[in-house]
Amino acid sequence: MMPAAVAPSKPAPEATLVPPADWSTFNRGDAVWVHEDGWGYDNGIVDEVSGTHRMLWIVLEQGGRRLICGNDPLEVWAA
Repeated sequence: MMPAAVAPSKPAPEATLVPPADWSTFNRGDAVWVHEDGWGYDNGIVDEVSGTHRMLWIVLEQGGRRLICGNDPLEVWAA
């Protein structure tokens, strides 16, 4: 039995930090990383960008779906 794939612990050096004001550049299917102090990094795929572009639904690689809001204390990186 093969071990489950483990995502790297943080984005690659060429990843770009994307502030909430620029979330409108994301499209469904874009790969992203989310960093939250005290929690670390999660990676996933953009599922939906809100009409105001300050909310993102992310399907996490580790499982589940997460709503990210522009005023949340976290960072979103384009992978």
